[in-house]
Amino acid sequence: MIRRAGHAVNDTLGPAVVAEIASFEGFDTRLARDNVVSWGGDPELFDRFFASAIDLDRSESTTEQLLPHTVLTLASLAAWRSGVLDLRQDALGRLTEALDSGSVADSVLASALGLQASEMSDFVRCQAESPFGWPARGTGEVVVARVGGFRGLGGPWTAPPASAEQLSTDGDFLITLADGELWRLEADIFGTRLSRAEPGTDPETERPAAPPASGAWPTRLAVFDTSYIAWLVLGQAA
Repeated sequence: MIRRAGHAVNDTLGPAVVAEIASFEGFDTRLARDNVVSWGGDPELFDRFFASAIDLDRSESTTEQLLPHTVLTLASLAAWRSGVLDLRQDALGRLTEALDSGSVADSVLASALGLQASEMSDFVRCQAESPFGWPARGTGEVVVARVGGFRGLGGPWTAPPASAEQLSTDGDFLITLADGELWRLEADIFGTRLSRAEPGTDPETERPAAPPASGAWPTRLAVFDTSYIAWLVLGQAA
């Protein structure tokens, strides 16, 4: 079986049929979807989680029209959930504000992230510790994501990864391929971004500022000389 790149949080998602989401006053849903694509997210995941949250809010709300800040909050959460790394801080800020104010139901916020309402407080706590924080952590080492792949099968690489160096605890890794090419990986629980790297590149210059990750969520990137896939693995705290 050929292993493809992807995130573990998406592995158990079943198929979903999502109707086209209408735009709202002051919010262009189609433009938001296009932006998700240009920012590296998965448009089908965005549609899935945004539509789910919107539908749930409509069914539970006593108002006929969704409030603009509710739409923006759900769109930000769904876009982050679809893999847009650079929206993590914005999404978490909106999530915390909505939870503190009670302006959006916990079940609606959870739906935009693919969680249960009962998991929200734990999720926020975990994310305050690490970009890989997730309520359903499990025991032992847990695969967070599979990255890379052979270019002939849709991946980015023409040689397998030979080694990986952790640049920070916030999900940055430097990957050296067997042919000497250098690649940088940026990642969190929902998304990854691979880009070519040059020797001496400062890993902190291109990424938005974020609190340092907690040592309670140690990560490593496992590579094997028989595979073009690198495995992002979450371990147990020492």
